[in-house]
Amino acid sequence: MSKFKKEYVYNVEEYSQDVRRYQITSNVKLTDEEVRSVYQESDANKVTKSNLVNYVDWEDERFTDDEILNKIKIVGICDGTEYGDDCQVDIMEFENDK
Repeated sequence: MSKFKKEYVYNVEEYSQDVRRYQITSNVKLTDEEVRSVYQESDANKVTKSNLVNYVDWEDERFTDDEILNKIKIVGICDGTEYGDDCQVDIMEFENDK
């Protein structure tokens, strides 16, 4: 059998201790869940320094639609990422016959 008749697949996962910092500012008190939804959605969509009121799931109806759209202001800033220096790498090898 030729040494070129196989296929090798390597799945690589890298782990580290990265720390991402966010600052959320709001003119109303937010629940923990509301804060989570703001920073997660703003980070996923790379949105910062704008009114992030639309990223909150206002399930409990504490505010009217008018208040949400015209009075509530939420600003999110990603203060950066501190990259961990204790990176761990796992390599998994899979062998396939062609």
